[in-house]
Formats: sequence, C-alpha cells, structure tokens
Amino acid sequence: SFKPDNLVTRAEFAILLTKAFPNTQPIRNAIAFKDVPVTHWAHAAIQAATRAGFFSGYPDGTFKPSLPIPRVQALVALASGLQIPSHPNPNEVLPQYLDDAAAVPNYARRAVASSLQRKLVVNYPQVRRLNPEFNTSRGDVAALLCRALALPGVPYQYVPGFVAIAPTFDAADNFIQGLAKVRVGEKWGYIEPSGKIVIPAQYDEAQSFVE
Repeated sequence: SFKPDNLVTRAEFAILLTKAFPNTQPIRNAIAFKDVPVTHWAHAAIQAATRAGFFSGYPDGTFKPSLPIPRVQALVALASGLQIPSHPNPNEVLPQYLDDAAAVPNYARRAVASSLQRKLVVNYPQVRRLNPEFNTSRGDVAALLCRALALPGVPYQYVPGFVAIAPTFDAADNFIQGLAKVRVGEKWGYIEPSGKIVIPAQYDEAQSFVE
C-alpha cells in the first residue's frame, strides 16, 4: 500500500527532496539543529536538504523533524531549494489563482505566487483552494514532486491556472503571444488558451505569431 492520505513529517519531506533532487548543489553551511542529533535517523538528509537551501529551520534553532509539514511550508521549501525567483507582486497574483489567497501567510506569499505561475501547485479537490495551513499528505507530496520534475500523472484540472483542452486536434504547438498552432488533418489553424478557434484549420503551413 502507499497510504496516500497519511501525513508527511518535515524529516520525511527532507528525505524526499534529497532523493528527488540529488544533484542540487550546497549553497550554505550545515546547521546544527538542537533537536536533530547526529544519531537521528534523518540527520544526514536534513543536513543535505538544509545545505541545498530547501530548509532553514525555526528561529529558536530547532528543525522539528517529527512535525507534519503544512502545505505552505512544503511549497516554500521547494521554491527555496530550486531557487525559484520570488514574485515581486504576490498580492496581485495570488487572487488570480486562489479563492483563499488571504490565508497565505506573509512570509510565503512571494514563493507561493511564483510557484503558482510555474504551475507547480496542485490543489485537490478544489483547484482554487490551497488550504495553506493544512498538513501535507503523501499524495500531496507525490503530486508536487511530479510537477516540479515535469513528470506525467497529475490531472490538469487540479493545477491552478491550467486550461484543459479536449484532444480534438491532430497536433498542436505551444502557446506563443496568446495563440497556439493546431493541425487538423493536413491543415493548420490557431486557437486561444481557452480552446476557442481563432483561425480555422485552413492553411497548408503556418508559423507561430510573433508581435
């Protein structure tokens, strides 16, 4: 069994991060956390994740390895370790994706906004509710790491900002300047992100719109 609803502790998340991103280079020195002695079962992973920038610990010098990690902390840790640039205007971005944007704590707003724009966030069952202070489950972490590693498997309807388009075309290119090329048979046309046809498939050849 996988037990997808079981909660993930901070120590377990540290181990998963070091396994998922084994080539992350250290960016800081190790921290001697008061509550993570060298005899702790996850000591090596916690130190590796901390040196890589995923974690900083708490102001009192503790790591709290046995605490379940809240969803917002998991996102901040991932964004920090992957060195995702902080968004300069999170208060504008968050409400575009989340109905509970006001519940995102101040320390995490920039990281969460950047993670949303990069389509890393997975919200189940309500795509517009992050529930930032809910504890993270094993299923949550699996989905989050799949998004961060560009692995398939996460249904797009649970990724805020994604617009699902039914596979009605034979081929399609990435959206550029708000439009994407699509092929129906041997003809090319263009659609917008909602899936609405802007130019029907009527050309033998087409290139992406620029300017």
